[in-house]
Amino acid sequence: MSALQQIVLHPYLSQTLRFWSTTVGRDKTYRSVQYLARFLAWYEYRKGATKETVQRLQNLKSSLALSRKLMRVGKFLEHLQAALKATAIQDPIVSYTAIGRQLGYGSYLILDQLQWLHGSKAYQFSPETIKKISKNAARFWLTGLSFSLISGTYKTYVLRQRLAAAKRPRATAEKEAERKIELQQIQTEQAGVYFQMTQDSLDWLIPATGAEFLDLDEGVLGLAGLATSLMGARTQWRAVNGPAGAAKK
Repeated sequence: MSALQQIVLHPYLSQTLRFWSTTVGRDKTYRSVQYLARFLAWYEYRKGATKETVQRLQNLKSSLALSRKLMRVGKFLEHLQAALKATAIQDPIVSYTAIGRQLGYGSYLILDQLQWLHGSKAYQFSPETIKKISKNAARFWLTGLSFSLISGTYKTYVLRQRLAAAKRPRATAEKEAERKIELQQIQTEQAGVYFQMTQDSLDWLIPATGAEFLDLDEGVLGLAGLATSLMGARTQWRAVNGPAGAAKK
């Protein structure tokens, strides 16, 4: 087998292509590059790079941001549907926070489509109007993330209660074996909740700045966005290729 064949048929390339065949996989890749360009534009400017260098990075960031907005056209319907389904969740706190999260994201994506119309020049809003749209979009995104963090905090509390109960020894060997399995399940759930809360907390900085609640510079926002993009990419990679990242037959 030639070197080219080995590269083309390499399992990792197959996994990568499978990852990129999903809309989420492509979006996380674009988002990673977008926020990396955002950070590098800030870094190069601070370092005293030429205007052309900084502008190229800013153009890359803007181009990818606009492309991602196009990919999200119509996605708000998924969140509205998810909000409706969340009304059936038995736990009221989980239900209310899920509804709030999905409505926040859905509203954000509606305004996101208006931003795409303006950015693509399909329809031009006045400077004051597009600024208001952008600010309100950031507020809705922030709302969705805040409900997600509240939900994560509540789930953490519930899992700790379950963990305390599961740590108590059982009377029989069969019950003890069940207890160990339950402990493993709780620890897996806790890891997932902590991971999501970390991702949401970092993402929270971006719309909080866009909504003018915080005043963070482009360097911090670029690094925060890059980190959460890679975290989201990891989640999608595992969903597509399995936890071990093994190639599917």
